[in-house]
Amino acid sequence: MNNKVKILVVEDSRTQAEQLRYILEQNGYQVHVTYNGVQALDYISSNKPSIIISDIIMPEMDGYDLCKAVKTNEGLKGIPVILLTGLSDAKDVIKGLSCGADNFVTKPFNEQFLLSRIRHILINQELRRCGSTEMGMEVFFEGQKHFLTSERMQIIDLLLSTFENAVQKNLELEQSNNQLKDALNKIKILEHNYRTILEKNSDAMVVADCQGVMCYVNPAAETLFGCSAKEIMDQPFKYSMASGEKKEVTIERLNKDRLVAEMHVVEINWEGKNAYLASLRDVTENVQLREKLRNLSLRDELTGLYNRRGFITLTEQQLKVTKRAGEKLMLFFVDLDKLKMINDQLGHHEGDQALIDTANILIKTFRESDIISRLGGDEFAVLVLGDQKDRVPQLTARLMDHVNRHNAKGIRQYGISLSFGIAFFDAELPCSLDELINTADKNMYQNKRSKVWTCKF
Repeated sequence: MNNKVKILVVEDSRTQAEQLRYILEQNGYQVHVTYNGVQALDYISSNKPSIIISDIIMPEMDGYDLCKAVKTNEGLKGIPVILLTGLSDAKDVIKGLSCGADNFVTKPFNEQFLLSRIRHILINQELRRCGSTEMGMEVFFEGQKHFLTSERMQIIDLLLSTFENAVQKNLELEQSNNQLKDALNKIKILEHNYRTILEKNSDAMVVADCQGVMCYVNPAAETLFGCSAKEIMDQPFKYSMASGEKKEVTIERLNKDRLVAEMHVVEINWEGKNAYLASLRDVTENVQLREKLRNLSLRDELTGLYNRRGFITLTEQQLKVTKRAGEKLMLFFVDLDKLKMINDQLGHHEGDQALIDTANILIKTFRESDIISRLGGDEFAVLVLGDQKDRVPQLTARLMDHVNRHNAKGIRQYGISLSFGIAFFDAELPCSLDELINTADKNMYQNKRSKVWTCKF
C-alpha cells in the first residue's frame, strides 16, 4: 500500500518541492520535504524513508554528495535514491554511478513517468536487498578516472532508468515534432485561406513593406488604380500609411479619372517580415453626394446664393484670414424694397421672381470671389474681398446700372429697387461679424429712408 511508503523530497526550490509533495500525496505516499542535503541527512538519521528523491544542484550539499553519504552508510545504503537532473551533460551518468544513485528522472519531469519509476523501485527493492556482492570497477571517462562500487543491480537500474529517460525524451520530442508539423500545416492552410480572401475581396488590397514599396496588390486594386499588378508592383505606394489609420485619399488614374477611396491601414506580417496592409474602397459617389448635401445646406434653394449659414461660415473663416494678413474687407447689406407689396398684390410667385432677379443683379455686379448671399426674406449680403473702399462709388454705380438695365427690359409689372448699406472691416481695428452686419444694416436703413420708391404695376 502506498500509504506505508515514506518518501523524502530534497529540493531547494520551495515551489518545486511543494509540487512534488502534492503529486506524491495525491497518489497515497507519505511525504517529508527538506531543502538541502544537510537537512536531509539530519532527517534520515532519525527517520528512515523508503525512497529519497533529490535535486542535484542545491546549496551546502548537492544531490551527488547526499547520495554518496547515504550509499556509504551501512545502515542507509539500501534506501533507493532518485536524482532529479536536466541530464545536460554525459558526465551526469558517471557521477550518478559513482555516488551509487539508483535512478535518474529528468527535469522538468513527467508526472506519470516519475510515478512509474517509484513503482519500479518499490517492486525491485527486495531484489536489491537480496545482496549481490559488491564489486569495484575503475573507468576512464572524459580524461578522468572514476572508481565505481555500485552493485550490479544498481548499475543496471541506473542505466535502464537513463535509457528510459532518453526514450521518454524522444517520445516527447516526437510528440513536439508532430505538433509542430500540425501547426505548420495549419499555418499553410491559413495562409492559403488568407490569400484567397485577399484575392476575392471586393475592396482593393495593397501590401507595402516598411519602406512603403508595394509587394502585393489584389485584382480589385488593379481595377481601382486602372492598371495591372505588373505596372505597380515594386513601386512606392503614393499614400502615407500608419497602423490603425483611416482616411480618404484621392486616386488619379492613368486615364486621368479621379476617384476618392476610403483607406484603412493595419500592420501585418507578410512572408516573415513586418508590413502594412491597406484596404481601399471606392467612395467617390458618397463623397459627391456629401458635397452636394453640404452645398445644399449652405445654399439658398430659391436663388442659388449662399444662405445665412453659408454666409456666416465662410465670412467668419475669411475674417480670421484677414486678421492674420492685416487686410481690409467691405460688407454690402442689400434690401429688396417693397417685397411685401409685390407678394400681396401680385402673388408670391412674382415675389420669388423679384428675389431671383435681385440675386442675378448682385451676381453681375460683384466678382466671383466675393461671397454673395441671401440672408433670408428680402435681405442680401455681399462680402467684398480686399481693400475696395476707394472703389465704393464705382461699385454702387455698377449696382444701380444693373438695376436700371433690368428694369428697362420691362419684363415685370414692377421695377426692382434696392436699398443698401456698407460697413468696413479693418484688421487693425477688428470687430465681430455681428457688429459688421449691424453697422451695414443701419446704413442700409438710412439709405432706404432717404429715397422714394415707386412701383410700376
